Amino acid sequence: MRLPDWQDLVLEPEIFPEPTGDENRLVLWIPGHRDARFQYWERLSSAPRAEVRDESGVLTMAVTMIPARQDLRGLLGRLFEFRIGEKDRRSFLLPNGRSVVQSGPRGSDALLVWSEEAGTELTADVIAARWPEARGARKLGRNLYVVSRVAIPSAEAPAPEAEVGAVVPGGSPREQAERLLESARRTGDRRGEASALADLGVIGLNEANAKGAFGALQSALAIARELGDPDREHDILGNLGVALLGLRDPRQAWALFDRQLAYARSRGDRYGEKLALERLGMASWSVGDSARALQFYDQALVLARAVGDRQQESNLLWHQAILHAELGQRDQAIERGEESVGLLKKLGRPQAGWYGSALQKYRVGATASFSPAGVGTDPRAYLGGSIVSSVMAGSGAVGGVSNQDSQGPGLLRMAMSASKAMANFVGGGLQATSVAVQEQRQKVCSTCEHHTGLRCKICGCFTNLKSRMAHEDCPIGKWPAQP
Repeated sequence: MRLPDWQDLVLEPEIFPEPTGDENRLVLWIPGHRDARFQYWERLSSAPRAEVRDESGVLTMAVTMIPARQDLRGLLGRLFEFRIGEKDRRSFLLPNGRSVVQSGPRGSDALLVWSEEAGTELTADVIAARWPEARGARKLGRNLYVVSRVAIPSAEAPAPEAEVGAVVPGGSPREQAERLLESARRTGDRRGEASALADLGVIGLNEANAKGAFGALQSALAIARELGDPDREHDILGNLGVALLGLRDPRQAWALFDRQLAYARSRGDRYGEKLALERLGMASWSVGDSARALQFYDQALVLARAVGDRQQESNLLWHQAILHAELGQRDQAIERGEESVGLLKKLGRPQAGWYGSALQKYRVGATASFSPAGVGTDPRAYLGGSIVSSVMAGSGAVGGVSNQDSQGPGLLRMAMSASKAMANFVGGGLQATSVAVQEQRQKVCSTCEHHTGLRCKICGCFTNLKSRMAHEDCPIGKWPAQP
């Protein structure tokens, strides 16, 4: 089959052809996402001895894609750099003379698609209809596209992918994430791989394994940047910040939360902005700056009320109660605590009783340990990880709990930690939903833009656990709590 005349290609203005000296070979540089530090690129190269296939006037040929990045500051950024073997690392010169460095593994699951027939016009709709399984398609020029993450014809058929919108099979969040990661790697689904790695990172945070979480999130970040997916990248960056708090590096954590905040604001994403403000409050709290933490929580509280996230509103109010208590502002602590308890009662949350009991003991100056009946004390919960719990409960000691563990602010912190143990609710007296309700809730979540496949990016919950709790609801109202 005849190859196209590469010299006659009419390319999109931002696409750079690379001179090769071989009329049968094509190399193109395709720009991707750009942030404050890097411009990301993909180097498309026609595969050696690739077969050209003709399907009713639409021609295809396998190509390879190498992700690379150009440092905009004039030096190679080191923060969260994707570490690939030195023998695999390559440097390139763009046709404009700028230097770039390979930033991820070479992909061999892309097709170059073109048409030479005057009556066959290629459009995004035509591409989507012919390759519905593709993970991405980009117009390179007139009647010229690259289609990514497709099954290249071979003797072996790829394993079938899960049906869109299907509920993920049961098991613990870790078991689910590991299965999804294995499937994504087997089928070459890089977006699915990034999602599964990010979820495994969050699970690591929940297990107080900051180092393991950091590694998984770092790998997920490299793939997100390779794909030019800024939404996924900034979700991962926020969780990397939480891991850095667990690794006792609040300065770097602060920088990532600040980037997450700027990105959310640039996109008009009030949910992301609220989360970033809360995390900046957490970072301030971790270094003992309670006054500044209160300021961030105040801003997050305004947004929580604006978007109607009442569960998060109650959490932020309780966090503020603890902070006021640490500052010796007793009246403000009680006021915020009462607001939180009142809202929890309206929502029908079981925490209302736990918080109310702790608040009453704080009000009268009692000293006692706190362990609500039927609820485990392990803070590895679907509402937040043990790293998060320890930061908030530690009063400035990241990863540890202060000596004020049975009086004053400690009473309020223990109530919060106990509420985060609800993942152990089975057999603890909390009402569970029916299997049908669980499946319906999870199906709704699986089609939501804020869902990773396992985890809600707004509330941070692993939905296979949250969907089992009758008193829980979707933070943006897609499914209600049960009475």
